[in-house]
Amino acid sequence: MSDVVVARAPGKLFVLGEYAVLDGCPAVVAAINRHIEVRLQRVGRAAVVRISAPACGAVEFPAARPPATEGRLRFVIAAYHAVLSRFPELAQLGCSLTIASVLAGPDGAKVGLGSSAAVTVATVAALLAAAGAGLDRHEIFAVALAAHRAAQDGMGSGADVAASAYGGVVLFQPQEQSAPGVTPLALPEHAELLVAWSGEPASTADLVKHYLGAHNGSAAARAAFVAVSRSSVDLFVGGLRQGVLSHAAIDGTADALDRLGQQLGLPIVIPRLAQLIAVARAHGAAAKTSGAGGGDCGIALTCDAVAAERIRSAWRAAQLVPLDVALDPTGVTVARC
Repeated sequence: MSDVVVARAPGKLFVLGEYAVLDGCPAVVAAINRHIEVRLQRVGRAAVVRISAPACGAVEFPAARPPATEGRLRFVIAAYHAVLSRFPELAQLGCSLTIASVLAGPDGAKVGLGSSAAVTVATVAALLAAAGAGLDRHEIFAVALAAHRAAQDGMGSGADVAASAYGGVVLFQPQEQSAPGVTPLALPEHAELLVAWSGEPASTADLVKHYLGAHNGSAAARAAFVAVSRSSVDLFVGGLRQGVLSHAAIDGTADALDRLGQQLGLPIVIPRLAQLIAVARAHGAAAKTSGAGGGDCGIALTCDAVAAERIRSAWRAAQLVPLDVALDPTGVTVARC
C-alpha cells in the first residue's frame, strides 16, 4: 500500500429518536458535510504508533500493546484496539495518526455534531485500509460500533456511528440479539435541513446517564415518551416513502422531549432551544432539538426556500447561530496518497 492513507467521516444530526433509541426505538439520523479527517502515515522506525490531535494532545505506544481506552483520545485508542483484534498484523506496523476536525462551532465550541462517532469511524477506516482491507462500509460500521461502545462503557445506541459510516439520512433500528438495522432514506426533493447552534455546549454523556437512570416513579413517563417517539418515526418514514415531509412527526417529538425533560428533571429544551424552535415554527417549518439537548443544536425542516432564508435571518436576530451545513450523501471515504 502507499505510505499515506486519509480517511474522512461526516458528523451527524439526530432528526428523530434521540433518547428513545436507547430503549429500542428506531431513530432517523442525518450525516452532515462537516468531517473529521484521520491521516495515517507509515513510519520507517520500529512498530510504534503515535496519535495526535489538536486540543486533545498526543500518545505514543508500541503497536502490539495499545494503552487502556481512556482519556481524551479514548475513541481513537478504542478504534485501534478493535482493528488490531481483527488484523493482528497491525502489531508490525509503525505509523502516525493525525486527527483534524471541522465539526466544532464558533471559536472551537462543541455544537453536538457527533465528533466521537466520526473520529471512531474515520480511524477504523484508516486502520483497515492500512491493514489491506477494502472500503467496506458494513465492516467499518461493525468495527466502529464496537469501538465506540467500548470507549463509552457500553453506552450509546450507535445511530451516530451509522450516519458517519453510511452517509445520507438513515433509519437506524436497534436489535437485541443481532446487529442494528440501517436503511437509507431520502428527504423530499426540495426539503431543507436547517441547523442552528444554541450558543451553549452540553454534556451528552451526563444527560444520557440521567435518562438511563430514570426508573421507579419515572418509568411510566419514560415509556410514554418512547411510544410517542416510535409513532413519530413511523409517521415520518411513512411520509418520506410518499415524498412528504411530516411536520407532525417532528413537532410531536419536540413537544415530547420537552415533557420528558420536565418529568425527569432533565434540561433538554433549554430556553435558547425553545426560542430556536419557536422562531422556525413561526415561519411554517417543523423544528426540534437535535440529540440530547441541554444546549448544542436544534434543527428545522421545510420545503419552502423562502421560509428557510427567513428562518436563518430570524435566528441571527435572536442571537442564535445558523450553521452552514448540508447533508453528506457519501459517508466515510478513504484515499491513498
